[in-house]
Amino acid sequence: MSDDVILLERLRRLEDIEAIKTLTATYGLYINKGWNGKSVDFDKLPQVFTVDATWKSAATGVDVTGPDQIVSMLRKSTAGVDFAMHSFSNPIVTVTGDTASGNWLLWVAIKTGTVANEVFQSEDLEYVRTSEGWRIKSINLHFGTMLIA
Repeated sequence: MSDDVILLERLRRLEDIEAIKTLTATYGLYINKGWNGKSVDFDKLPQVFTVDATWKSAATGVDVTGPDQIVSMLRKSTAGVDFAMHSFSNPIVTVTGDTASGNWLLWVAIKTGTVANEVFQSEDLEYVRTSEGWRIKSINLHFGTMLIA
């Protein structure tokens, strides 16, 4: 394999990782609400998912499939939330051709009425390269701990 081919493969891998990080941050942006006039963007949210995407959380008993069901579940779970800010950190992204996996630490600040929570958890995501770019194939949320103020 020539140095040029190796360099192009390395460049594509780095570009894929950056696209996946941006996609994950965009998902977080779409589900944030309550600051700078921000509300959950239910119209754009389906665009980050594949048509057969899954969203699971053993801690909350959620297990839904498809962008419409994911949006419906998020619409219900965020209905009473006044403020939510998601921060994805410590990404470990592995790209294998047109699929990828990512493990993220997730910090979420949530305010409902007079109760404020900080939730610390992790998420395992699976991604697929589509003709429109990278999309989320699955989210598996693992609850860590919660601080209530």
